[in-house]
Order: sequence, then C-alpha cells, then structure tokens
Amino acid sequence: MNPTAQNMDTQPPRRRYVVHLSCGSEDGTGPSCYIARIRPLAARAVTQVETHERVFTDECALIATINPLLPAGSDVRDVFSHVESSDGFFYILCLSGDEARQLGWRG
Repeated sequence: MNPTAQNMDTQPPRRRYVVHLSCGSEDGTGPSCYIARIRPLAARAVTQVETHERVFTDECALIATINPLLPAGSDVRDVFSHVESSDGFFYILCLSGDEARQLGWRG
C-alpha cells in the first residue's frame, strides 16, 4: 500500500456539510447571538433534510470554533458583514464527525 493510501486509512471519515452562519436571537426577540445551522450536503433536492444548530453567545466563540474548520487562508472574520446580514453566509465544508458535532450536528 502506498503511503498516501495508508495516511487516508488513519484519518476519520469526512462528509460534506452545508453550514449556514447567521446573526439573530434564539426566539426572535432577545439579544443577538450567532447561530450555526448544519446539514449534510445532498446531491439531490430532498424535501426533509435534517438540520441542527449551535448558538454562540458572541463572535469570539464563533471565530474560535469556525476558523479551525476552514481551509488554510480562510477566516470567518472576512465574511462577518454577510453573517450579520439578513441572508447570513453559507459554507460547504468537508468535516469529520467530531468537527460536525462542534457545530451542533447530532447525527
């Protein structure tokens, strides 16, 4: 077996997820917080897609969690104006199960 194949065998399996970052309040009336909603990326449109979320109390907690999951050279601070807009910001990330759980995934 070549070294690359051996290295891939030792890595945890990864799956592609859609991560939607937005700013709002949990109930729509309280103080603002940051929310990460995560769901698996489906190849076809599915009517029932399981989505989970994690609420961050401040931008520091969001940055500390998201930045290590992004590709090299990416920084969530670069898209904060989008995260705080009404549409939020979407990432497609290839994550291990543990990384997905950091964003609220329970699957």
